[in-house]
Amino acid sequence: MIKFKQIAVAVALAGTFAAAHAAPVSITTPNGNVNGITAFDWAPSPVLAQGGNQAFVNFINNPAGGTVEGMNGGMGYGFNVFSQGRLAVLQGGTGAAASSLYNGSGSTAGKYEITFELAYQEVVTTAVSVPGANIAVFDFAKVQTNNYFRVYVKDLDSDAAANYAAGTGFNTGTLVFDGTIAPGAAGSVSNFNANTGALGTVGSDGQPLNGTSSLSGTPSVTGSGATPEFDLLTVLPNFIDTDFWNAELISFLVTNISQNLPFQSVDPSEVIAGQVPNIGAVNGGTVCTAPNSCVAVGPDLIFQTDFNGPVQGIPEPGTLALAGLALGGLALARRRKV
Repeated sequence: MIKFKQIAVAVALAGTFAAAHAAPVSITTPNGNVNGITAFDWAPSPVLAQGGNQAFVNFINNPAGGTVEGMNGGMGYGFNVFSQGRLAVLQGGTGAAASSLYNGSGSTAGKYEITFELAYQEVVTTAVSVPGANIAVFDFAKVQTNNYFRVYVKDLDSDAAANYAAGTGFNTGTLVFDGTIAPGAAGSVSNFNANTGALGTVGSDGQPLNGTSSLSGTPSVTGSGATPEFDLLTVLPNFIDTDFWNAELISFLVTNISQNLPFQSVDPSEVIAGQVPNIGAVNGGTVCTAPNSCVAVGPDLIFQTDFNGPVQGIPEPGTLALAGLALGGLALARRRKV
């Protein structure tokens, strides 16, 4: 019988080999291969914090009443996060198909599109409201009940491109990745500071093909924040299309997650990952008549983010060598069995 410790040593050796031989990945698109990809650079995208504004107000009104636990142990009020968007650039990508990626402007003829949708839960663990400003700290919810990150690819010669204003077409085409989101090495706590004293206006991308969202032009608080990176491979992904990915993925992250209000360069979608935003008359608006007595103008909050997705894999020769190393480690463990 092989000892568990010996098996662990073999697996650790295999993991060390994989990390040392990480390399850019290549993909097979409807227009051919793209090689040497180091990151997926997603275009600016709308994000819906469903119940986020209400969770903020709930914490202001009753800081001790939260029932949802964050990854760092704090209790607070939970809300759902949804987003969707399209890929703008395959960083480092080479080959004829690299220039055929549709980025949202110009003709779709001879192009293909890569899109995503995501969902996860956060918790308001700190909230402060003072005249002219709202300050909040969020944590990744310890228990996730609606959590996914999905990537799709489609040939625009046969399918319609995604539409930001309508919020359609982001989950159509061929599913090539389906996994869950977990906090990355940077941790799980994020923050947001809003200026409620000088309202802005929710903008749009100005693309005629997209039309205009009914949410464009809505008054909005202004502000900014950031969320640490998310790791898409912390747990085993639900599905990876090996006809699309030409490498074994060993790293796939979501980084540089900004929180910007009010957003101007992309339409606030009518529907975000299947959810209809309810932001009320003022996006992020709150009315406080006394300390610990606030009301959310609308329960939800919409903002813009612009993030990247660094990706690494093991090219085919490396995969074979890794397999050989792992088998060698197991054989060694067998020879030393007791």
